[in-house]
Amino acid sequence: MEFAGIDLVQVIEVIVALVVTYLIAKLVSRALEKIFERTPFPEDIERLIVRVSKYVVYIIGILATISVSGFDLTSVIIGLGAFSIAISFAMSTVVQNFVSGVLVQADKAFKVGDEIKVQTFEGKVVKISIRTTIIEDKEGNTIFIPNSIFITNPIIRKKGTPNWSSQDDIG
Repeated sequence: MEFAGIDLVQVIEVIVALVVTYLIAKLVSRALEKIFERTPFPEDIERLIVRVSKYVVYIIGILATISVSGFDLTSVIIGLGAFSIAISFAMSTVVQNFVSGVLVQADKAFKVGDEIKVQTFEGKVVKISIRTTIIEDKEGNTIFIPNSIFITNPIIRKKGTPNWSSQDDIG
């Protein structure tokens, strides 16, 4: 069925695909938020995961919508595949540090204010972020340590730091 040279059925299919994409993105966001209510992850990490998940649903929905509208996506998908491989190689260290940052914050082996030593780095924890942990050494130097170092190396939390107790040694 056409009106003024426009296929109305195809227009309706595109609108339905976009609405379904939006609804699925909302559903995924709410489901993740409910799941995160019961997890110890920091709030900024939870928001980032929800946002990225929404974008993934939107991208898949837009590709499905383009496909419904009659375009051949084979070359686009092949190009995106090659692009994603290149990006994954380029971003592997960043992703490793991000995942390590999530684990460091979830594990709570140390917190801001603790005196720690890992490898040759020693000092007071000033900030724990997703990618790095910042410590200040005795000379006042600021040291940015990639979080992946905390996953692959033993951490020494010095006695005498706030909230140190024998209970911290267990588990």
